[in-house]
Amino acid sequence: GDSQQPTTNSDGKKKKEERAAKATRRSSHSHSHSHSQRSRQGHRATAAKHSMGCVSSTPAAEPEPELDHAQKAAQQRRRLSVAPQQVGDIDGKSPSMKDGDANAAAAADQGAGDDSKMAEVVGGDDSKLGKLEVESRGHLRHAMLSRKGYVPYNRNKVNQDRAFVKYALQGDVELSAFGVMDGHGEFGHLVAEFVRKNLPLYLEKQENLKSDPKAAITEAVEQLTKELATTNINISFSGTTAVFTVKVKNRLYVANIGDSRCVIYESDGSKVTKTKNASRDHKPENPGEKERILRAGGRVEPLPGPPGEDCGPHRVWLKEVDVPGLAMSRSIGDEVSQTVGVISVPEILEFDLTAKDAFIVWASDGVWEFLSSEQVGDIVFPMRRDLNKAAATLVQAAHKQWSQEEEVVDDITCVIVNCENHPGSD
Repeated sequence: GDSQQPTTNSDGKKKKEERAAKATRRSSHSHSHSHSQRSRQGHRATAAKHSMGCVSSTPAAEPEPELDHAQKAAQQRRRLSVAPQQVGDIDGKSPSMKDGDANAAAAADQGAGDDSKMAEVVGGDDSKLGKLEVESRGHLRHAMLSRKGYVPYNRNKVNQDRAFVKYALQGDVELSAFGVMDGHGEFGHLVAEFVRKNLPLYLEKQENLKSDPKAAITEAVEQLTKELATTNINISFSGTTAVFTVKVKNRLYVANIGDSRCVIYESDGSKVTKTKNASRDHKPENPGEKERILRAGGRVEPLPGPPGEDCGPHRVWLKEVDVPGLAMSRSIGDEVSQTVGVISVPEILEFDLTAKDAFIVWASDGVWEFLSSEQVGDIVFPMRRDLNKAAATLVQAAHKQWSQEEEVVDDITCVIVNCENHPGSD
C-alpha cells in the first residue's frame, strides 16, 4: 500500500480533480504576461517563483544584469517560492534576530502564534501533564522547539512548521505519539496547523490503533486528508510534510509523508554508538517514487535555469505546464501535485525501543538540509539530559548552516525525546 493513493468515493475524487484543474488553469493564465512585463520584473520575478516545497509559476525571463542581485535571486530560487503579491525587494538585509529566538511548535490556531518566543519543555516539571499522561510518559522526557526562517523578499513570512507530543492516546498509558510537520506553499502553515490539531484526534478514533497500528495509522491519515479537502483552506499548491511516531508499549511505528525525518540514536553512555534513520525522505527522484509519478503523467526534473546554475532539487511537474514544482513525492494537501502521482499515504517503519536507545529526534528539513543525522546526534548527545538546551543548540546550529549556505533560512523545528533509563523491550 505504500505506492497507492487512499481510496476515495467517486464524488470526492471528481471534486478534487475539478478543483485541481481550475487551479492549474488559473496558474497557467497568470503566466501569460508579455515579454516586456517579465523583463521589467527581472530578478524579482525570478526569485519569487520558488519555495521551500513547491513552485507554482513558469520560468521568468532573463534576470536584470545586476550580478549581485542575480546571484542572490539564483540562490533564493533554489529553495523558495511565494505568491507574487508577497514579493518585495531583494536587498539581502536580514532583520536583527537574537540567537535562540524560538516559536512554539504547537502555536495558536492557523499560525496566530508564529512570532511568540516560546519553547515547550517537559522534564522534571509535570505541571502541563495530567496524571494519566505522566504515567504514560514514564521515563521519557521531551522538548520541542521551532524557529521561524527568513526570506528577504517576504517580510510577512510566518512559521509554517508545527509539532506535537501526545501521551496517553485513547486514555491508554501504553499509547503515545510524537510528530513534526513542515508546511509549504502560500497556505502551508494552515495545512500544517490542521494536521497538528487533527492527526492525534484521528489516531484516537481508530479502534485498532493498539492491535493493528500500521492499518490504523494509514486509515487515520486517509480520514484526515478527506476532511482537509472539505475545509476552506486552499490546498491547490499548498501542503505539508508529516513525520510522526505512534509508540505502543515499547514498539515504535514511525510514519512518514514527505522529507521531514525521524532518527533514533543508540548510546553506550559515553557517545552515540549507532544512528538509525527511522524514516526515509520522500524525494521525487527516488526509485519507486519517480516511477509512480511518471506513470501518473508527471515529470521529475530540477528547476529550469541556465547551464551551470545550481537549480536545486528534483521537483514534480505537470507534463505540459511548469507547475507545481513540488520538491517531495509525498505530502498532505497539494491537490495539483496529487493529480500526477504525489500521494499522502504514509510509509511506516517499525522499531523496538531498547535499553540501548538514548534519544530520538523528529525534525523538519530545516534541520536536515545541511546537517547529517550523525551530526545531529553529536550535537544533541552532550546535552541530552538538558533537553531545552539541546533543542536550542540544535536549532541554532541548523540556522547557522543555512545562513552560511543560503540567502534564505528555512523554518527549523525539532522534537527531542530522551529515552534513557527506559526499560526497553529486552
